[in-house]
Amino acid sequence: MTSEPLTHESEAPQGRVWLRDEDPREGRELVFDFPFDEDFNEAVKRLPKRWFDWRRKHWRVPADPRIGKLVGELLARFPDLKAAPEVITWLNEADRWRAAVTVVPHEGAGAFLLRTLAGDPPASVDGAIPAGEGKLLLPFGTAGARRLQRLEGVHLDDLARTCARELEAGESPAPAELGLEIGDHGEPDVTLFTLWDPSHAQAFRRLPEARLVHRPGRFFGRDGAWAVAVPADAALAPHLSEFVAARPDLRVDERVAELLEELVAEHDRASKTVVLSHAEDAELDGLELGGELHPFQRAGVRYALERRRTFIADEQGLGKTVQALATIEADDAFPAVVVCPASMKLMWEREGLHWLPNRTIAVLDGRTDETWTKESAEADIVVLNYDILEAHAERLARLEPRALVLDESHYVKNPGARRTKAAVRLAEGLPEGALRLALTGTPILNRPEELISQLRALGRLRDFGSGARLSRRFRAAASDDRLHWNLRAQCYVRRTKEQVLPQLPAKRHDTVPVLLSNENEYRLAERDVVAWLQTLPLDLRTLDAKVAAALRAEQLVRLNNLRQLAVRGKLPTALAWIADFLASGEPLVVFAEHVATQHAVLERFPEAAHIFGADSTANRQRAVDAFQREDGPQLIVCSMKAASQGLTLTRASNVAFLELDWTPARHDQAEDRLHRIGQESAVTAWYLLAPNTIDETMAQLLQRKRSVIDAVTEGQVRDEERLVDAVIRELRGKPFRHLRVVA
Repeated sequence: MTSEPLTHESEAPQGRVWLRDEDPREGRELVFDFPFDEDFNEAVKRLPKRWFDWRRKHWRVPADPRIGKLVGELLARFPDLKAAPEVITWLNEADRWRAAVTVVPHEGAGAFLLRTLAGDPPASVDGAIPAGEGKLLLPFGTAGARRLQRLEGVHLDDLARTCARELEAGESPAPAELGLEIGDHGEPDVTLFTLWDPSHAQAFRRLPEARLVHRPGRFFGRDGAWAVAVPADAALAPHLSEFVAARPDLRVDERVAELLEELVAEHDRASKTVVLSHAEDAELDGLELGGELHPFQRAGVRYALERRRTFIADEQGLGKTVQALATIEADDAFPAVVVCPASMKLMWEREGLHWLPNRTIAVLDGRTDETWTKESAEADIVVLNYDILEAHAERLARLEPRALVLDESHYVKNPGARRTKAAVRLAEGLPEGALRLALTGTPILNRPEELISQLRALGRLRDFGSGARLSRRFRAAASDDRLHWNLRAQCYVRRTKEQVLPQLPAKRHDTVPVLLSNENEYRLAERDVVAWLQTLPLDLRTLDAKVAAALRAEQLVRLNNLRQLAVRGKLPTALAWIADFLASGEPLVVFAEHVATQHAVLERFPEAAHIFGADSTANRQRAVDAFQREDGPQLIVCSMKAASQGLTLTRASNVAFLELDWTPARHDQAEDRLHRIGQESAVTAWYLLAPNTIDETMAQLLQRKRSVIDAVTEGQVRDEERLVDAVIRELRGKPFRHLRVVA
């Protein structure tokens, strides 16, 4: 309803229709302005997309030529509705046939598709085939293209116009064409544009990283407004060249053809390096070490020697440290500098002494020059942590090192950090040809940009263009595989436990030496315990049974106090080690005996699951179920007594022990929470021990008892000396031996 009636029902209402063309954003509209009349209202409501302008009190309808016939019928039905001259002109034009023309495939070739927009189509169009209501197909041909151009009322989209021009020129339009475009990320893309056959675009979309991009122009078909782009990268060269080779009818721009040749050649050159990074073994003639490398480790050393400046990015527990040491030794690249987290310094010292027994190793502590002794200045390998690197950078540069190792190299991912700047300066000061090794299981934690500073330290950033270009090239989530290939083609070797499983023992043990933060307190307590033990008879069985029992209880109390002092001193470094390990993304099981230790770990990692003695059976099972899920907590903290039996934690293949138990079998039982049916990887047990403490004594004796157990059928131990008694005997006979590999 428009307004109150202005005339009597028996009188014919007067009204008018005019063409409104004031606002180009709204387009032309027919305006129906009339006094209220129910019949008029109902008739106008039947027009498509009509709407009522309440402010002006009239109806408005888009002036689409396709409704010309309906408007003409309405005016004929209501002769008192007067049409303005421009409306009459519009009606005359709307009566003419109008058609939109695009191109489609037809019986293996192309054809023009004419879709009627308004008016009645001609009775016949030479060569055209009916293709449904209001549609005609005109197969490609020179004559048909010329006839099409002469038809009145046809509107060709860009694809139809291109094909018509080519046909008139005597050429055969290609179904699609490959062009070279610069994407919105500023990098070149090989882009497929459909002309008349969208099946090529559908196949191109199945290539890695293919994405739709908007195609500017005028298109009447659904597929015409989109092209398909694939990064112009050597990693994808085989896919691109195979696609082109399989489609001889595809039109390939000359620039694309030249680029593909370059990309294929680059891929072929790089493939040798990629294959080398996947090698399972290699020969290392004349290399003498303090142990035997696994075949995959020899392959890693060979890759590092060939590439000189590279990541060694093996999964945790596969011996990145050993490979770095072997590479330095094979290259005689001394002196060498190793920069690592503080929690790893003693591990580097231990591994270096074990694998390179003829080399000297110095560990730097603190920021002052006092840490530099004559021995450290002349050492073959100098080890220090990232936190003090800046303080010693100039002194290290004066050593003129021939090798630099950045362990856990993601520590230098932040370009603005002082340690990153110091590491890059030290690396850039190395002589040409020096070894630069970045060790990390996780060079990228979140974004490819985190590689930039690490690549700069390796002297490899130019291989990727620049930091900005690396970010642009690999910004899409789908580019991970391509980035991985490009890294392997330049400076990246990585193996997982799953890949090298046949070369690994089912269960491996490794010792991580950790520093005490309470060294003075521990040493005072240790001297008191040793002095007290030395006042007792060597064999308490010579004493009265009650006295002997009381002394044994006192011995255990004092030894446990010493153990608690040691674990309290280890905690800062141990927690840092756990954090570094978790950065790899691998799940981890941590065992501790004392409640205070368990809660200290949980306080540092509140998202972790836990199985403690105080937990109910139901809560323990919930913790296990949560940890076993792929999306479950990355860390689970366990009590040695509560969780060493009856549980399955096979989601992890790494277990860490912060404390040692008096019972040798308990460690094996705890390790076997991971090493059991359902485990698909080799299990690594990490023992975080403090050198020259009760930790070391217990570790040596536990290993000795393990060897006895392994040597006896059915695990029946003939050596029945209690571990507590063995530790007491060792403590009475101070000093300690140096910490060595547990297994």
